[in-house]
Amino acid sequence: MQLVQDYFGNMMIMLALLFIYYQHYKDENLTHTSSTKRKVISGFFAGITGSILMVFGIEVGSNTIIDMRHVPFLLVTLYGGYLPGGVALIIIQLVRFSFGVTVSSYASLILFISLYIGYLLFRKWKIETRIKVFFMLLYSNVMFTIITSLLLKIDPLNKINLLFWITSFVCGMMAIYTSEYLRRINHLFKQYQLSSTIDPLTGLNNVRSFDEAMNSAIKESNTKRKPLSLLIIDIDYFKQVNDTYGHAAGDAVLQQFGVTLRQTVGTEDTVSRNGGEEFTILLKNTDHQDALRIAEHVRTSIEAQPFKATQMDTIYITASVGVATYPDTVSIGDQLYSKADQALYTAKRKGRNRVCSTTELDELVTQ
Repeated sequence: MQLVQDYFGNMMIMLALLFIYYQHYKDENLTHTSSTKRKVISGFFAGITGSILMVFGIEVGSNTIIDMRHVPFLLVTLYGGYLPGGVALIIIQLVRFSFGVTVSSYASLILFISLYIGYLLFRKWKIETRIKVFFMLLYSNVMFTIITSLLLKIDPLNKINLLFWITSFVCGMMAIYTSEYLRRINHLFKQYQLSSTIDPLTGLNNVRSFDEAMNSAIKESNTKRKPLSLLIIDIDYFKQVNDTYGHAAGDAVLQQFGVTLRQTVGTEDTVSRNGGEEFTILLKNTDHQDALRIAEHVRTSIEAQPFKATQMDTIYITASVGVATYPDTVSIGDQLYSKADQALYTAKRKGRNRVCSTTELDELVTQ
């Protein structure tokens, strides 16, 4: 009964630490494409988890410890590959040797090296993750039995070995179930975060993200005394696109329109879809004259760009642009949007397909 309790305690410790890990890294799941820093930290955490499991392991003789340290080692190698697995292996073995340099510690080293090689091979299998983990656990148990029977003279039919097999499978499958569940929750959390700030159709910032970016930019402009310009862009006669080709075609045009805007400005400029066919570009450290030049470049780029409405139909569209700059043409930062919107209205009233600013002298009209 004591052995069962010890194995159960090992399993609960590991699941608790697994939950803590995923709570800390809820923004990004570990994958083979994760950053080196993330992989090293994950390997370190897995190594520490394995070491803690050793501390609460089961002593089955002089300097011989049996526990579930291979499970976090398996998970981090499965998800992250050779680097986090290698880090975890080193930490686990350093801690193991700190308990004493014995036959058992060398047996542990041989076991984990063989597991490391096997895990890296198993992770390449193109099968369902839980099935893959089942075979990885089976491999772990077989290697454990072989090495402990050869080096430590533990009878394969010993109750300790049998309980290890049972607990290893139960603990390992519970760990992968918990891990997959938490990874799925984290993925959904990340998608929710993105959907709250990103327009799902164009991939640009949405109006909420735009408001945050503009408020931050206004504060930065006041602090650094740098100009801040805003372009509001509206597609001319967009309703005709929907009426003629359908809303699916309209969505396709909006997607391409967003790509065109993103390509015509700098990487530091904030491009947003504020709703419908209205878009904005926030230009930091840009005075009014430069903003007008950029706005005209955007307008001519749109005018010259062919848009694929359907598989058979390519159309051309135009856009009107309103420009305002703080503090060049707008004395109060909070009025930047409303002034640019007024300039956009002027461009629409004057015939569309043109750039207008809040200052009549700066108005740029394209026939």
